[in-house]
Amino acid sequence: MNPHVVRFDDSNLPDLIAECLETGKTIVFPTDTVYGIGGNPWDERTLARIRRLKRRPEGEPFTLHLSTVEGIEKFARLNDRLRREVRRLLPGAYTLLLPAREGAPPSAVKGNLVGIRVPDHPLFADVLGRLDRPVFGTSVNLPGEPPINDVSTIIERFSRSIDLLITGEVGGTPSTILDLSVDPPRIVRPGSAGDRLEPGDEMA
Repeated sequence: MNPHVVRFDDSNLPDLIAECLETGKTIVFPTDTVYGIGGNPWDERTLARIRRLKRRPEGEPFTLHLSTVEGIEKFARLNDRLRREVRRLLPGAYTLLLPAREGAPPSAVKGNLVGIRVPDHPLFADVLGRLDRPVFGTSVNLPGEPPINDVSTIIERFSRSIDLLITGEVGGTPSTILDLSVDPPRIVRPGSAGDRLEPGDEMA
């Protein structure tokens, strides 16, 4: 069965996303980097489905995607330094590792860190901003393969695992992962915001 496919600016999209988040359904969504697949970060049905698809072990976290920079402090503990760094980098093509608050969904936490994105994309600024709901996400691919950003290929390969597919422009390169829990911040994975940087390098 093929997923329900809609554009990111469809007027019915807020209701469709809300229904998916409430009923444990899986969403593919565009970001400023690559397409993500995920859903409600507290719903074990969706989490288990994506773990099976990605062959991801139970303790390996997903990224928490938020619509606003201001919403980060619901899930992460920020001091003045972290607040400045977060505001400088987001919204944008970064995944930031930050000290987790107790209210952060366990699916996005490893150790005491939570991985957070605020994509610079109208789907998040507009639609998810109105819903004020976080989603968890990971790239649409199998382990060891590059992210898939072609909608027809996503449907062909993953249609049985997707309930709602939101189409829109994507950047094509995964986000840069920065660990902001250390000073200076450490690059965990170079990506669209730092292609010339190597893992483990410190950020000036």
